[in-house]
Amino acid sequence: MTEQRTIGVLHGVSIDVAAWDGAKAAVDLSFACMFERELTGNGPTGGLRHLDDALGGALTELRRAGYFQAKPMETLLINRPPATIVAKAIMLVGLGDPSTWSPALTAEAAATALRAAIQQDARSAAFAPSLLDTGLMPNATSGVADAMLKAVADAISTQAHLAAMDLAAPHALRQWVFDVGLEHLDATTEHFQATFAALTPWQR
Repeated sequence: MTEQRTIGVLHGVSIDVAAWDGAKAAVDLSFACMFERELTGNGPTGGLRHLDDALGGALTELRRAGYFQAKPMETLLINRPPATIVAKAIMLVGLGDPSTWSPALTAEAAATALRAAIQQDARSAAFAPSLLDTGLMPNATSGVADAMLKAVADAISTQAHLAAMDLAAPHALRQWVFDVGLEHLDATTEHFQATFAALTPWQR
């Protein structure tokens, strides 16, 4: 059974972390980040590899053939996934060259994904940053949980404000999940909890 924890609730959206990957995420829309290349030169590992395998190698093939170049914030929607995928749809978000990566880039990708989930009328969505799967070392990804949560909180708050101004319909999103490897679950949960506690009243 997947271990899943709730960090808090923002404007009616439950913010959770779960020890699963994009292929196993039990949500309407599962997001996976992908770089232009992997640092190891041997293709993705971990959760991104599992997702690619579940799609019959489609992700790496689409990138190799140039149909999805994984440029920063480039997106690709797969809305007819095979039965090997639990989510109703998959969306890739590009992160560009891993050698120029920063936490701010993944934060922007998380906000891009949040807005896409709202535009797709998803009730639940999951987000896999895919950093370690690309070959980035854990010490190089310090601060990314903080940046991602703040970016998602800002995007949710903006959408709530638009609805309050009657400039947009209330969104359907009720659950947002950050995908986390089981071995990093405890530490990542602590980072998210600390960041959530420090959110501004506007973000809440």
